Amino acid sequence: MNAICERILYASELTDSDELRSDAEAVCEYLGNPAFRIAVFAPFNHGKSTLLNALLGNRALPIALRPTTGTAIVVKYGKNIKTCVRTNDGAEVCENGTDILKKFAVLDGDRCMREDVVSVEVSCPHSLLAKGVELIDLPGTDDMEAQNHLVYSQLITVDLVVQVLDARKLFTLGEVSKLQDWLMNRGITTSIFVLNFMNLLEIEDCKEVASRARSLAGELRGDLPNNMSNLYRVDALPALRARMKGDVAAANQSGILLFESNLDRIVDNLSPGIEYIRLPRLLAIREQLKQNLLAQAQPLETEVQNADRDRQAAIERLRGGVEQVKNAFKASMMNLGNWLSVSALLDRYKSEAAKALEDESFRNWETGVFQQALLERQGASQFGNEYFCLVEQLTR
Repeated sequence: MNAICERILYASELTDSDELRSDAEAVCEYLGNPAFRIAVFAPFNHGKSTLLNALLGNRALPIALRPTTGTAIVVKYGKNIKTCVRTNDGAEVCENGTDILKKFAVLDGDRCMREDVVSVEVSCPHSLLAKGVELIDLPGTDDMEAQNHLVYSQLITVDLVVQVLDARKLFTLGEVSKLQDWLMNRGITTSIFVLNFMNLLEIEDCKEVASRARSLAGELRGDLPNNMSNLYRVDALPALRARMKGDVAAANQSGILLFESNLDRIVDNLSPGIEYIRLPRLLAIREQLKQNLLAQAQPLETEVQNADRDRQAAIERLRGGVEQVKNAFKASMMNLGNWLSVSALLDRYKSEAAKALEDESFRNWETGVFQQALLERQGASQFGNEYFCLVEQLTR
């Protein structure tokens, strides 16, 4: 895949799309990451951070009733909970616990991200993370354009996408559109769905929503193995509360234990063939770059075609002009030939010759006027022959 990457990076330098160039650089860098990366993806307030906290068994990530996560937070394995933040001036701040996230990784009062944060990493002791898994808590989409852009750019570098759905508004048009445009069209074909907030619905509504969710998820399996489900019900907040209290029965009822177990199986199944997960991203970017460069080349090709058409038209006009010159020259040479002919000479001077004979001055007329006329015709004949040769050479 390194050879493909080299060609893709070269092509990305020629594109006018910053998005494609960024994707190409991100994917090629991501190929060298040995970790199995799992991102949690959803519109804001769908419970992404709550789900991750429930999975980790800690309230490690910031959660609130308003859009909270302000950057991509990467959770890795560590013996103790620790947070490290790198900023664009090269500084790194590390502290035990996660209180530092409130300063660097939470949206401000205007729901804007900090622009100086380059990366945020949280270390956490968990068996799934110990396998070399990285969990990425992304900002919610559909709130601010900056968050959308960050999420879009991060998704290309993950091996499994966990898309959180709100059971109260299941598979909105926006979610389906993002699934197609942000994932499938970019070669991201390993994703699973978590159905949240089912505990807030009536029992009859739960049955209807679950049936519809299974039907839609079945159509969106992507490249997951057939023996693995791509849809899980997890009531994220009850799951977190149960985990914090150590209530195993409540945790089991929330769905978090089944989800955790199956997520572990999915990682075990997909990790050995991680390159086959990542290759489609490269191929998708290659095709997008190809189409982009073809579109960029089209105006140039049209311009070249127009220039060639103009050149051909100019050549045709020149050829037409040459033919006109040749025809005019032939007519002039014919007129010159007629003027030089003996009959034309006789017609012109026979009356003068007769008059000179009558006046007995023929000798004077012959060596004077007539001799001058002969010299003029000889000169004209010589010039005509030379001019004819020159024109023939120029118009071949």
